[in-house]
Amino acid sequence: MEAWILVNTHAGRQRARQNGEQIRRVFALGGARTRLAYTESPQEGEAFLEQAAAAQPDLLVFCGGDGTLSHGINCLGRLDVKIPLGYVPLGTTNDFARSLGLPKEPARAAEQILHGSAHRLDLGRFGDRAFLYVASFGAFTQSSYKAEPRVKAALGHLAYVLESVRELPSLRPQSLRVEAGDVRCEGEFLFGAVTNTLSVGGVVKLDPETVRLDDGLLELTLVRMPKNPVELGQAVRMLHQCKYDGDLVIQQPVRRAVFTCPEPFPWSLDGEYVPGGESIQVEALPQVLELML
Repeated sequence: MEAWILVNTHAGRQRARQNGEQIRRVFALGGARTRLAYTESPQEGEAFLEQAAAAQPDLLVFCGGDGTLSHGINCLGRLDVKIPLGYVPLGTTNDFARSLGLPKEPARAAEQILHGSAHRLDLGRFGDRAFLYVASFGAFTQSSYKAEPRVKAALGHLAYVLESVRELPSLRPQSLRVEAGDVRCEGEFLFGAVTNTLSVGGVVKLDPETVRLDDGLLELTLVRMPKNPVELGQAVRMLHQCKYDGDLVIQQPVRRAVFTCPEPFPWSLDGEYVPGGESIQVEALPQVLELML
């Protein structure tokens, strides 16, 4: 077996070279021929993936945060190639990795890939882009792409929390209409997301008894603009405990959702900023991601 390994040097607490060598050693001891690349920028990563697309290794392993895997999937999609993928989570929050139950220890995660089997998982599509686990807008979504890399490396998940606190004074609702399956609603919303995960940023929790990452469905979550601090606290508790009472928080599995608004506003796809539009369609891409688990 030939395994190509991409390590994002900016992921997590940036012990990239030490982690990369541990991961390479696991595959080498398992009998794989390995090629290891440390990437300093998205452009370096894309160049490595172009080489992989031409060489067609048996396995391509992404080592970094959820955003590293998301960016790689989009790059491979543009190249129109399908290679079995592995994922070793080295990021700060790792929502998607936790949803999959992947080990935090790089060597153990590599062993699971080496001895695992291929599983097909869903992706989402936002306009013409794929996303791994979340497309979101509103409160706390900017923290994922505004937190400085050096701060994330030093503080880990706390960096996202601090950035979220900085957002609080400027929270503004988004006025929009949402159509998704049986859901038809209009008004002002503090937060919205379409997800394929069990958690988002450690704040939004989804029920592990009902959420499946391979069922062709995404989960729509909407939070109406609270009228006062008490309602804001209620909304946060509902999101964290997966218990919804009234229509302050709406959560529903959907195959497709359309968001229509008077003017564009920013979104976050897997932690990366993207501009929105006056009409945005988000839909599930059933079982298009082949991941070794």
